[in-house]
Amino acid sequence: MGSHTFTITCLAQKSIEGKNQEPLADVFILPVFQDLASPALAQWEGLFQGGIKSIAADEGFDGKRGGCLVLRKHPQDKAPVQRLILCGLGNPKKLTPLGWEEALSKAITTAKQYQALSSLAVDLNPVLGVLTSEATVVNAVDAAYQATYQSLEAADKNKKDSKKKTAALKSVVLISDKAKLNAVSALLPQAESMAKARSLAKDLVNHPANLKNTQTLVKVAKQLSKLPGLTVKIVDDVEWIEKEMPCFFEVAKGSVISDPPKFIQVRYKHPSSKAKIRRRVGLIGKSVIFDTGGYQVKPGDFMLTMKGDMTGGALVLATMQALSEIQPEGVEVTAMLAATPNKIDSGAMLPDAIVNTTCGKKVEIRHTDAEGRLTLIDAVAKMVDSAKGDQSIEEIVTIATLTGSASRAVGRHIAVMANDEALRSRVVAAGALYGEPMQTLDVIEQDYEDIKSKLDGADIINTSHNKNRGAQSAAAFVMSGAPETMPICHLDIAGADMTHDEKATGIGQKLLIQFVLNAQ
Repeated sequence: MGSHTFTITCLAQKSIEGKNQEPLADVFILPVFQDLASPALAQWEGLFQGGIKSIAADEGFDGKRGGCLVLRKHPQDKAPVQRLILCGLGNPKKLTPLGWEEALSKAITTAKQYQALSSLAVDLNPVLGVLTSEATVVNAVDAAYQATYQSLEAADKNKKDSKKKTAALKSVVLISDKAKLNAVSALLPQAESMAKARSLAKDLVNHPANLKNTQTLVKVAKQLSKLPGLTVKIVDDVEWIEKEMPCFFEVAKGSVISDPPKFIQVRYKHPSSKAKIRRRVGLIGKSVIFDTGGYQVKPGDFMLTMKGDMTGGALVLATMQALSEIQPEGVEVTAMLAATPNKIDSGAMLPDAIVNTTCGKKVEIRHTDAEGRLTLIDAVAKMVDSAKGDQSIEEIVTIATLTGSASRAVGRHIAVMANDEALRSRVVAAGALYGEPMQTLDVIEQDYEDIKSKLDGADIINTSHNKNRGAQSAAAFVMSGAPETMPICHLDIAGADMTHDEKATGIGQKLLIQFVLNAQ
């Protein structure tokens, strides 16, 4: 899936001066810091007849982060490119991996405006002197993929529109000095796997609501089953789901005829490694295909973008694809998706209902729009039960577009919560490597108290008595599906899964993959 047709390679830096220079690329992107601080800029200044700084002054470009300056080659210029784009990075002491990715993405988006664009080169050297090699390379590749990303629907539309001409980028070259070239080149396969995974997740989330159903995720899972190291199990027996995962089934009741629930399990194990497995990790992604809110239906504006309520599941499936390509040793990963829409028919979930869970707790349904946690609590319990003894899952990470409270608490960041501080620290470290926007929230005893039911026939409620800690109480509910001794980290991405123009962001993708890689 995805619409990328270009190749990415790494080359050693070479002189750009002298006679008979071969073209480097159609467009060359040179990162510069504030006040145009860049050792390489002096070389380019000469190739553009000494006009770069004067043009920058005229255009008001001073290297601040996010700014771009485009210089076009004229007949008298000796530059081995058609266009040079200066990519502003601001203060080098304040440059972050995310800032680098965003700035480069803007520069590549600018380059895409030129119809003749077929090749692009990016000088990594200024950034390699400030950020780690991992952050520099992985985020550069990710920027190239995301800046050129278009949904599958857009790609299909463009194919049918013969009058619409788009730039056909064929190659991206990352430039490094010789001393770091081997390290940069070694990171490239992992970087591409991460970027492709993010694009896959975005493809799934962006897929229109009228075309997407539980079978959409099943289809991708079956494609994954053909990849090395992955095994897939699909449970579509509605009677089994009703018996074994009754809380999940409660959400599915409103669409059990039109779009029956699916329980998707994907497992990764290195295909040929004989090394002892050192860690077993569980990943669970919320997979509510479309969320109407149920009988307590969402207001119209809040129902928009609900095609993305399965973002967690999309990210988890894409993570498994990346693991098959990267093939980490020493770690086994089990992924689970409880996939269903939250729709309305005569048999749909009712407020005031009391339902069972896989873990044995009884849930009082206080609101039918708090449905995601109902699917997740059963998935968590099934994850715990999926392997016993020396095959037991040692820790679980859940990711979900779960609560508006998380959006209000942390904005367009990932709300990171856990019942185990060591696990949360490792999750945060994995995301911080690439600058994933995150903020930690503490889940405290009060949050567990706030989800206790006041009815004598139920144990917990699917909302909370304290409305001011909605994100934390939802996390407590999800974690209640496992014994207290099971380390669980919950990622609420409800405020960050979509851009302002309602397109999938793929936030958290690099975090999930890197977390698993760190566990090997």
